[in-house]
Amino acid sequence: MTNPLAGRRILITRPAHQSGGFRDLLQAHGAQVDCIPLLEIAPITDGESAQAIRNLVMDFDQFDHAIFVSQNAVQHAFDWLDDFWPQLPQGPRYYGIGAATARAIRARGAEPQSNGLEAEQGAMDSEALLALPALQNPRGERVIIFRGQGGRTLIGDTLKTRGARLDYCELYQRLLPAAATEQLRNYAHLPDAIVVHSGETLDNLTAALASSSRQLLLACPLVCPSERVAISAREQGFARAQAATNAGDSAMLAALEHTLAGNSDASNVTRHS
Repeated sequence: MTNPLAGRRILITRPAHQSGGFRDLLQAHGAQVDCIPLLEIAPITDGESAQAIRNLVMDFDQFDHAIFVSQNAVQHAFDWLDDFWPQLPQGPRYYGIGAATARAIRARGAEPQSNGLEAEQGAMDSEALLALPALQNPRGERVIIFRGQGGRTLIGDTLKTRGARLDYCELYQRLLPAAATEQLRNYAHLPDAIVVHSGETLDNLTAALASSSRQLLLACPLVCPSERVAISAREQGFARAQAATNAGDSAMLAALEHTLAGNSDASNVTRHS
């Protein structure tokens, strides 16, 4: 069977500290990989926002459910928790969005709740998390969602309608890296595909393309982590946006292979344009 990635040039846009594993995976499948980080994670360390984090972390044993939306949320949350809870309290149940997030929780000594689909292709997304039996009737129970500033409110809004007492613990900011626009301006290639792993990365890519006068890249196939992000990409001018089943490496690779294998059949990629 022909390898659709062999010899293809792929532009990936993950934060610099998170791009290595996915880059290596694509290279192992024969791709040429260019990396331009379009998302920077900046931790919140002082001011009123840091005090709000501190207050929630000190009350962590009072929560019934602790939800982590990403690997970044796990890293920054547990860095705070380690300062105040050398031994994790017994009260909260732990939840992670995505297989990599669940693995990150386990690596920090806690066991996340499961939907019975351990393989990355069946990784738990927001909708699957909200379908878990333990979250169907959380009336009066306390829920903390660890995340960056802003972001989707689906989980929180749904749990509040079910009667949960909800707190967001916003641990970091998502920024456009200072060098990104200049890197795109100097990027001389037209890649066979571009990959974004989040809606925030997509927004930064669109802004950086406009600032760098590289809107030609809007014509490239774009692989996104969900249909929601793919729809947003089409609205922002990426006519050839394709959705993966989730943001995990295996799912993103599969979507990329499908996109490149079907590149000669426009209906495979532009059916939603």
